[in-house]
Amino acid sequence: MNEIEEAIVSITQNIWESILGLQVERARDVAQLTQATREKSLTGCVQLAGAWEGSVFLYCTAALAGEVAATMFGTTTASLRNGDVEDALGELTNMVAGNLKIVLPRPCQLSLPAVVEGIDYRVIVPGTKIAGQVLFESSSQPLLVTVLEGGSMGAKRGSAGSQGTGPKES
Repeated sequence: MNEIEEAIVSITQNIWESILGLQVERARDVAQLTQATREKSLTGCVQLAGAWEGSVFLYCTAALAGEVAATMFGTTTASLRNGDVEDALGELTNMVAGNLKIVLPRPCQLSLPAVVEGIDYRVIVPGTKIAGQVLFESSSQPLLVTVLEGGSMGAKRGSAGSQGTGPKES
């Protein structure tokens, strides 16, 4: 496990336990992630720019995103309002990215979070490579945290590499 993956584990577990009061453990069953692609899922994304360029992604099932949102807003999943789930996942992605800045070269600025929702999709950031990726399990649901290095500057330099995030990664 590299330094970024160690930071992903520490940061994700800290946020899940201290902010949400939920357990999150490194997953042992990768097949669970493959099954999740057949269900509605969400991916939160925050871009980082400055001395280090890259992206932070949180991928999870809609069921886990709903549970997390209900916990964050102190309500039930049935009482969530339109946009609450996306807001919660975006904020969690922002928290993970903000805490990751500690192990990255400075200065580094965060973008506003974006959230993608659907079934069987990929999110691709051209000119990137995986800097770290950790699969977790929370409430018997998969949570994949991916950090991609590179991005707009790599694409401008003519980098042919393109890295996606999510379970359909190639």
